[in-house]
Amino acid sequence: MAVPVSNLRGPKTDRTPFDFVAIAILLVLTALPDAMVVPLLKELLVGRYDVGPGDAHAFLSINLVGALCAVPLLGFAARRGRPVLAIGIAAIVDALLLAAMWLPIGFGPTILLRLFEGAADVVVFAVVFDLVGRVGPSRNVGLRFGFAAALLSMALGSGAILGGFVASNDGGSGDTARTVFLIGAGACLLAGCLALLWRRRLRRLEGLRELDEPAKPTPLRDRINGPFWPLLLIAGSDRAVGGLLTGTLGLFLADSVGLGPASRGSLVGSVLLLMGLGAIPAGQLADRWGDVRVRVIGAIAFGCGIALLPVARDNVILLLFISSVLGAGGAVLLPTSLAILDRLHQGLVGMGGFRAAGDVGFLTGVAAAGFLVQMLVDDTGSQDGDIGYAVVFLVFGVGHLAITALTTPVLIRAGRTREREGGRSRESSSSP
Repeated sequence: MAVPVSNLRGPKTDRTPFDFVAIAILLVLTALPDAMVVPLLKELLVGRYDVGPGDAHAFLSINLVGALCAVPLLGFAARRGRPVLAIGIAAIVDALLLAAMWLPIGFGPTILLRLFEGAADVVVFAVVFDLVGRVGPSRNVGLRFGFAAALLSMALGSGAILGGFVASNDGGSGDTARTVFLIGAGACLLAGCLALLWRRRLRRLEGLRELDEPAKPTPLRDRINGPFWPLLLIAGSDRAVGGLLTGTLGLFLADSVGLGPASRGSLVGSVLLLMGLGAIPAGQLADRWGDVRVRVIGAIAFGCGIALLPVARDNVILLLFISSVLGAGGAVLLPTSLAILDRLHQGLVGMGGFRAAGDVGFLTGVAAAGFLVQMLVDDTGSQDGDIGYAVVFLVFGVGHLAITALTTPVLIRAGRTREREGGRSRESSSSP
């Protein structure tokens, strides 16, 4: 006699609102230090260790290399079945590394510590976001990832603001600015202690499966229901355009549009804020209409907004409109991508690979945008410079649309295959 599907998971009380709150707290605490150091490269490295701006950027790029090194660690954690414990250990290691960077150890050792910190970051990210997918039923997984994406955006933004505030009284020596390392270490240490304190409670989530997934419970190991390469591509392309927005957008608004620092900051900040706030309704729409469908709509709006942004350089109203479209489209990308990932390739290696691919994409986007700007844009404010910026944004916008067109049919086929297999599993489970 077949076992009823409803008996293949624990009772409804297996999941409680506290579970999501606990995971959200861990997410915010571990994400807070990530952006805290980004606006302070001059104070933390150039002024403190007397290195050039180019060498200072290695502090950012080496962290992304460390992210790639973390993927094998995630496979080990999944096999051992102790991923929640891995959050606590990785967060505490991250805290120790950040605290060591506060010491006057020199530029070389600081870069080396930053490499290991990147690996610890990915371990925490992968486990936390995999738990987000498990903390509730599959019918609202998009909404949960929308909340998580919004929390991540707000934590990163708050970290950047806090870092700037701490360094506001720094005289250029880095003595005051380096306090951000201790603040970040404190946040990670608290996250690690909380993860160890809550490990028994959160481990209940590791073996839970939904009603439409009558598989034998396995502790947070990868469940593969489709190809992985489309998810890696969309993660890389989304973050590559993020690299363009981080650096090149500000230069474009200054050189071609002629906006002052306050106006530039307000426009860029409003786009990022809209992307964070819009992630929640975007996740909810993904639950109702389908994650792939909603992602396609958002990706088209995002790619077209990037490509058309230079067209509005002489019209402020049109610039604001396109920026709004860009923010609304960008809000869709992360929650829908994570929902697709959770549905087709759930597990630590899946989440870690997704994060690592995004980091590589971000690094590639920053480097490619910088190369194109250096090659196509002069510093005289001429019309040729405006055309150069238009080409840069067009390349990134069309590239993002092309990757969307390439990956969408594969993701649709994978989703249909999973639905057919799920239907057969339900039929076999309900038959006597």
